[in-house]
Amino acid sequence: GQQATATHRGQVIFKDALAQQLCEQGAEMHSDSIILRDDFDSYHQQELNPTMWSECSNCEVGEQCGVIMHGNAVTFCEPYGPRELTTTGLNTTTASVLQFSLGSGSCRFSYSDPSITVSYSKNSSADWTQLEKISAPSNVSTIIHILYLPEDAKGENIYFQWKQDYVHTGDVYEACWALDNILIINAAHRKVVLEDNLDPVDTGNWLFFPGATVKVSLIF
Repeated sequence: GQQATATHRGQVIFKDALAQQLCEQGAEMHSDSIILRDDFDSYHQQELNPTMWSECSNCEVGEQCGVIMHGNAVTFCEPYGPRELTTTGLNTTTASVLQFSLGSGSCRFSYSDPSITVSYSKNSSADWTQLEKISAPSNVSTIIHILYLPEDAKGENIYFQWKQDYVHTGDVYEACWALDNILIINAAHRKVVLEDNLDPVDTGNWLFFPGATVKVSLIF
């Protein structure tokens, strides 16, 4: 099992929950229920698919850091940077969440490298809005991040970017990090309608949270 962390507007909803990986053999890369999905294994010759990615600085597709989730990942190991990955313009009008796996795998991790900022931009402007700031991996765990997209990040030509903050002049990045299984889900074309009042929990409905408990909260 891997670990999952979900955040909403910077607030952690759940952190380091055990998550099982869903195997999707033969799944379509572009279906109605998916706005973007890349496992970095499906495109030929270990390259980035240009229909999904507009720019990648100092990155490499492969198993340079071993397996992050499955097979290849996009890795950032160049010590001098910059380190960033940017999508093409996506129609996120009906998007719900951005999900991705991040870790250092078998590469060196760091306690001092700067954070990785996930942000979005409208109409390829240079004006980026931060979605989340994530600490550089500081252990061997791969963490699945689930970011709920605010209304402002929904539109017809939205770009997403992962970018490690710059090191101080004269310094270098000490460690590597990698991304795998990047997914943006389309909320308008969900094939499965899920209804569960959690009383009791139908375990067949849930991919995450084995061993979790249900808590009743009253909000006034």
